[in-house]
Amino acid sequence: MKTHIIKYSFILVAAMVIVSCKKVGGDLNVNPNQPSTLSTGLALTSAIQFIGGGGGSATTDVNSAAGELYSQYLSETFYTNESRFQLRQYDYQPYYTGPLQDLQFVIDFNTNPETKDKVTTISYGSNNNQIAAARILKAFIFLTITDRWGDIPYSQALQGSKNLNPALDPQKDVYTSLFKELTEAQAQFDDGAPLSSDILFSGDNTKWKHWANSLRAIMALRLTKVDPTTGRSEFQKAITDGVMTSNEDNATYKYLLELNNENPYFNNYRSRYDYAISATLTDFLESYNDPRLPLYAAPTSADTYVGLVYGTTGDDLNGVNIGDRDNPGNISQIGSAYSSQNTPTIWTSYAQVLFTQAEAAHLGWIPGGDAAAANFYTQGITAALQQSGIAAGAITTYLARPQVIFNVANAVEQINTQKWLAGYMNNGWESWAEYRRTGFPHLVDPVPTALTPDKKIPRRQQYPQTEIDLNKANYNAVIARQGPDLQTTHVWWDK
Repeated sequence: MKTHIIKYSFILVAAMVIVSCKKVGGDLNVNPNQPSTLSTGLALTSAIQFIGGGGGSATTDVNSAAGELYSQYLSETFYTNESRFQLRQYDYQPYYTGPLQDLQFVIDFNTNPETKDKVTTISYGSNNNQIAAARILKAFIFLTITDRWGDIPYSQALQGSKNLNPALDPQKDVYTSLFKELTEAQAQFDDGAPLSSDILFSGDNTKWKHWANSLRAIMALRLTKVDPTTGRSEFQKAITDGVMTSNEDNATYKYLLELNNENPYFNNYRSRYDYAISATLTDFLESYNDPRLPLYAAPTSADTYVGLVYGTTGDDLNGVNIGDRDNPGNISQIGSAYSSQNTPTIWTSYAQVLFTQAEAAHLGWIPGGDAAAANFYTQGITAALQQSGIAAGAITTYLARPQVIFNVANAVEQINTQKWLAGYMNNGWESWAEYRRTGFPHLVDPVPTALTPDKKIPRRQQYPQTEIDLNKANYNAVIARQGPDLQTTHVWWDK
């Protein structure tokens, strides 16, 4: 999706730091896979930029086209293999060799007595602050991976040559560990030097804490079907520790007005125009008379907003003309507000967290019952519309629409539909996970033109070929435990 001038320039810290060539006896290299000197701040920046879109792999971006397609925010215009689920194996190795390894280096260098006081370490913030941020970001990445694949390499991962064939941990165990990691990390920040290479929260410890606790709440709600007792307990603890309190807390990745760190959809629209806004989304927006429609979608040549039916292929594409930036066609492109060169993407939003609290209140996980649920729901819609720059008067009008007013009878559907609407062009993987958990909103499922046997939206992604070829024993073990390595196999929390 995005071609970088310097591919993988932000993946391995070896490309950014002085890598060990230390010799013993004149010519014997010692541990060539471990840098002896690390600029830890650059490693943290590297990890953030990788998952924001600097990793050279479109499938590892938080706002990856695959995630946006699985969530049916977008439709493919010509090359329709991903929207019809033809691509089944996705590779998670770049996560491990890129940002996860970088973050592990940050933790190690800030922990090891031999390196924790080096200038190349302490110049970027106190040891505790660097470790805490690295742990939170690692947890976010691992959460994305496990929600995509299910059981994954975790407890034995990132050990380098000590273990080249890590076992795959059950997703239940991964979740348990991530709750612990996020809980400990948010409490680890201190009053020492702030992070100086933090391009996500600009060294604001409170925002890091709020993000960590918000992720805990999101994870906890994921357990509604499989382990509601643990889910409720973890949710309450996350709320007590403090979640996001405004749009200022949003975990926002900021693209720049420069080629190597630009919004990937701006790059695609330079020449290819592979993606249109989906008719699934425009239908929802039009049915609500939603003021975000002209922001989410670009006008056609007839000055209308027309989504492309999800899964359109073959002869049905012959009449499709998406045009270009200067000459629109008969199908709407992604709106410029969401596809300009420096349009940011939001990994986790305040609105998302409010909707999460709305559902928790409806379930009785937190006090207030449905009165509190209605309040959180209304606040969530307000925050989402404000995030899109919608004026106060238009927000008031929208909230008064009959189909928008909170209704206890279909509360879960309302909450998760509004959460999905708010997630457009942000973290598509998260929206896909919530669709699998709740079944809302009502997407095109099954997809008539899908290339899978059941034609339904996948429940997971298949393991990369490297696991089959190079880690066969552990691959066989996970298949015996989790189920067939197919898109139809449900992950642990998806019951």
